[in-house]
Amino acid sequence: MSSNILLARQAIYDRELRVYAYELLFRSQISDSASFVDGDHATSSVLLNAFTALPVDDILEGKPAFVNFTRNLLDSPPPIDASRLVVEILEDIVIDAAAIEAIRRLKQSGYTIALDDYIYIEGHHELIELADLVKVDVLIQSMDKVQALLQRLKPYKVLLLAEKVETQDMYETCKQLGFHYFQGYFLSRPQIIKGRALQSNQRTVLQLLTTLKSDNVEFREIEQVIQTDSVLALKILRLVNSAFFNQQREIKSIRQALALLGLEKIRSWAQLLALSNLDDKPAALFTAAMVRARFAQLLAERATGGDLHAESQFTVGLLSTLDAFLGMEMEEVLKNIAVSDTMRDAILRRQGDSGFLLAVTIAYERADWDAIDWPRLRALGIDSEAAQQAYLQSLQWADENLQFLR
Repeated sequence: MSSNILLARQAIYDRELRVYAYELLFRSQISDSASFVDGDHATSSVLLNAFTALPVDDILEGKPAFVNFTRNLLDSPPPIDASRLVVEILEDIVIDAAAIEAIRRLKQSGYTIALDDYIYIEGHHELIELADLVKVDVLIQSMDKVQALLQRLKPYKVLLLAEKVETQDMYETCKQLGFHYFQGYFLSRPQIIKGRALQSNQRTVLQLLTTLKSDNVEFREIEQVIQTDSVLALKILRLVNSAFFNQQREIKSIRQALALLGLEKIRSWAQLLALSNLDDKPAALFTAAMVRARFAQLLAERATGGDLHAESQFTVGLLSTLDAFLGMEMEEVLKNIAVSDTMRDAILRRQGDSGFLLAVTIAYERADWDAIDWPRLRALGIDSEAAQQAYLQSLQWADENLQFLR
């Protein structure tokens, strides 16, 4: 069995040169360097590999994990025990009122907040007040500038971490300046962590997202979806049995795991799986699938006649894209998914009101206006203006909810 590069870790030391924590870093399969990649994808890959591909204690040795958070992840943190995760606020994040509120929610949830590569900016009072640690790049600026920054930070109750410490002299100087923690090549280079990354079945992930869409979903339904994919089941059991959940006893069943995590964390975890782009399909395909699903749902919500249910129409729209995800004929796809005869007929043969709205949805996304039976659509209470409004809303909804996939 060949091993793949999963991630890298770099030790962070205290003033006695004891390992205080590890920063987890993205590494591509092509090389052991930090090749440029979308930040959301990089962070989600690191988290998934750290907490599902290998026992997390083998990587962290009981220490906290420093992980870079993009702006998107500030709003939707992963389902990891907050007490063991240090959220690094990246320097390129725009610090506005919404960002401050997102960071405040993370802080209230128990996350430790670190400011990465911090450069002092006027008006950052609220941000620094929320921070527990401030990381200062001591390589790119003179020690005079570093000392000036530390003077500005003196009124705040923050711990100081010197990063990119590359020489003995630099380490000694930083220690004299009052830094509490140290990270850099002089102390430790990033270590590559290899293993066999687990690949979740994209079909199961889509089914899980579809199931979680319902407001009235029961754990039993979620359990049934997860149990159809042994890899997915293994990942969730590894997650809840990791040190991050500090369980007194081992969680041995999916039902126990779901009860422990709760619905909101399960939703976050499913989003993280989708975001990680585990197969070779582009993120744009998943985005298009969600636009189709939402547009179909909004049309059903606007319909005043016919036998339609908005939540079911969302599912019809989402499942109608599975042939593209799986590279299979749709009829073959639906043989492997438990759907009602009505839903099957709607997807395969565009039968019934549900099938008609799916046909409208697909024609609309192709801008094939002549293919739409407008009189029949109006008979359902939906005119062209209402359809246009629904489509624009579906685009906005996808943009707001699927920014991770960019």
